[in-house]
Amino acid sequence: MNEYTTDEMNTISQTEALPFEHTKGFHPLYIFPLLYVLSIYLLPTYLSIKIEGVDLTFLLFLPFAFGVLNIIAAVKFCRPENRIIMLNATVFVKYAMIPFFIIGGFIVVAAFFLSFIPVPFMIFVGPAFVLLGNVYGWFVLAFEAPYTISYLRLSFKSNTLSKVMLIVHAMLQFFFFVDVIDVMFLTLKARKWKKLTLTLIVLCVVLALVLFVWIIWKAAEIFSS
Repeated sequence: MNEYTTDEMNTISQTEALPFEHTKGFHPLYIFPLLYVLSIYLLPTYLSIKIEGVDLTFLLFLPFAFGVLNIIAAVKFCRPENRIIMLNATVFVKYAMIPFFIIGGFIVVAAFFLSFIPVPFMIFVGPAFVLLGNVYGWFVLAFEAPYTISYLRLSFKSNTLSKVMLIVHAMLQFFFFVDVIDVMFLTLKARKWKKLTLTLIVLCVVLALVLFVWIIWKAAEIFSS
């Protein structure tokens, strides 16, 4: 653990960057969250590939393999000089996955409402799809967490984060929507990626309002019919 004077700690708390930390340029760690994100967004592509006599459904679990690599990379590169690098990886993987969870959430909500259609097929398939969608989405979410947890751990070891807040922030990484809000908070607190974060906050608020109105409208249609 690094020891600093009171004046040095005040400076650190304002800048959220330690003198010896890497903060710019490419880092090998970035390859792993990139591969993870690509493996998820390319799911429709390689699942549509047909090879006679070969069952390719196992490709559905390819993102989980890259998720394990996320854990290994986050542990291997969890060193004091890589604290901001971990934050950068966190920002990339969390922000890049926002469209996935918006689209996925939209599909799950639609399946939930369709399960109320008085058709035997949908009564059983709808709830099952909602359950499987949530489970799959949660694992995708969980495999994003290693970089955030490594950043939190390094922040704690550098005396810029308390143990209580370390635990709280780490727990929030495993809840839908809340994890992104928490990462936005950490990013603004660190004074990194401010413009990107604020832009995403505005877009998410607008999108949330639009989706809320749409869900209420569709729900009213279903229950009034």
